[in-house]
Amino acid sequence: MGSISIPALSLVDHPLSYPKPLERQRKFFNAGHIEKTASKRDGESSEEYCPFVVQKSPQDKTLYLYERQRIVDLCNTYAYTLDSTMMDLSVGEDWANLFVEDCVVTYPFGTHHGREGLAKFGMMAESRFKRMLHIAANITVFFESDTVAHARYTCFATHGRSECDLSEHFMEGGYYYSSFRRVHNGADDIWKFSNLTLEMIWTLGDSMGLNEPHEQSGA
Repeated sequence: MGSISIPALSLVDHPLSYPKPLERQRKFFNAGHIEKTASKRDGESSEEYCPFVVQKSPQDKTLYLYERQRIVDLCNTYAYTLDSTMMDLSVGEDWANLFVEDCVVTYPFGTHHGREGLAKFGMMAESRFKRMLHIAANITVFFESDTVAHARYTCFATHGRSECDLSEHFMEGGYYYSSFRRVHNGADDIWKFSNLTLEMIWTLGDSMGLNEPHEQSGA
C-alpha cells in the first residue's frame, strides 16, 4: 500500500478551513452561548452593525437569506459554466468573468493571479477531457461584512476520457475554500469570487496529467 503524502485536511488559510470552523461551532452549540452572546452584543452596540453578520430583525434575516442564496447560486453557476466548456472552450471566458480582476485561484496543479489569462489557465486543465460533471454541495457561507463573504463546500468531479466509452473516466473529490467580494455591476451589485482554493482529498483513475504541478501564472 502506498503512503499518503498529504493530510486529509490541510491547513488552508481560509476562515472556514480546519480547525477554525470547529471553534465557532463549539461556541455556537455549547450551553449558555445564547445568553453570553446576547450580553456581549448589548455591550457592543457602538460597533458598526451589519445585518449580513448579525440578524436582529425579520427583515435582516430575509436580507441574509437573499444574499446567502446569491452566493450559493454563484457557486452553482461556477460548476455548471465549467461543465459547459466541454461543449465550447470559449465559455471559459464566461467562467473567468465570475471572478474579480485581482482574484487568486489555486488548484492542485498551480496558482493563477488575476482574471487576465484565467480562462486559458483553467482550460489548459479541462480541455483534455471529453465530458465533465462538477458538483458543488454542502455549502457553508460566512459573512465577514456586507461586501466580503467566505464559503466552504465539497467538490465532486467526474471527467470522461473517451468520446464513446462512458466507463472511461477520472474522478476526484475535495473541498472548495472560496472568498467573495460584492462589486458594482451597472445598476446593481453582484457577488464575485475574489479567492478560490481547491483542496483535493481523493482521486480515482487516470487524470491524464490534470493535477501535475505547473508554474504560477499571472501578475
